[in-house]
Amino acid sequence: MEDHDRNGNEIKAGMILVNDQGEEWVVCATTDRATGEEDLGFSCNDDEAYPLWQFNMKEWGIKEDAL
Repeated sequence: MEDHDRNGNEIKAGMILVNDQGEEWVVCATTDRATGEEDLGFSCNDDEAYPLWQFNMKEWGIKEDAL
């Protein structure tokens, strides 16, 4: 499944996303523990990530220099 930012740009691992409040988060590749499917998330520590599906991507854009 592809994830897209508020401008319709495809989000990929390694990109930096910025939300409406100016917070910047790095996107990382993850694996769903239940299904084993690859996914994307925001890294919160070495072992875990917050999956992008938990966030409203209409509030996030790819940082300009990351495109």
